Amino acid sequence: MAFTASGVFKQFLLDPVFAGTSTSATGYGANGIGASGDTVKVALFNNSVTPDKDAAVASTGFNTGTWTTGNEVVDATNWVSGGRALSGNTLSSVTNAVMFDATDLAGGGAVTLSNVYGCFVYDDSVSGGTVADQGVCFNYFGGAQSVTGGTFTIVWHANGIFRVTV
Repeated sequence: MAFTASGVFKQFLLDPVFAGTSTSATGYGANGIGASGDTVKVALFNNSVTPDKDAAVASTGFNTGTWTTGNEVVDATNWVSGGRALSGNTLSSVTNAVMFDATDLAGGGAVTLSNVYGCFVYDDSVSGGTVADQGVCFNYFGGAQSVTGGTFTIVWHANGIFRVTV
C-alpha cells in the first residue's frame, strides 16, 4: 500500500483521552480512568471570555486563563460555581471518527440565569500535572440564553459534545 492521505491514529485519541473504556488499550488518563469514567463538569459562561482552542495547557483549566469564575454565570442554588456534573458519559468509535457524548444536562429546580453564551466542559478528576480541572472543550450557544425560575437545559448535538474526524 502506498501513501494516499494523512491521518491521526484513532487509538492515540482513545488511549490518553478515554483510558479505561472498552476501546482503550492502555492505562492513560486521570486516575487511570479517562474522560468517560471521570467526573466531567459543565460550567456556564458569559460573553466576556475569549475561548482559544490553541491556549497553553496551563490556561485550559477551570478558574484559569479565560475560564475564571469572574466570567462564570451561576444560580446560587441550582447551577452553582464549578458547574454541574455530566452523567452517561460515553465514547463512540465509529468509522473515521471518535465522539464524546453524555446525557443532556438540566439545572435542577427553578433556575434563574441570564446572558449565558456558552459552556466550558472540564475533567474535574484531573488534580495534578500542569493544570487541575483540565478543559475538554467549550461550546457556544449561538447567542445570549436566559431563563427565569425555570429549567436551563443543554441539549447536546446528535454528534456529541465533541466529535473528532480522523
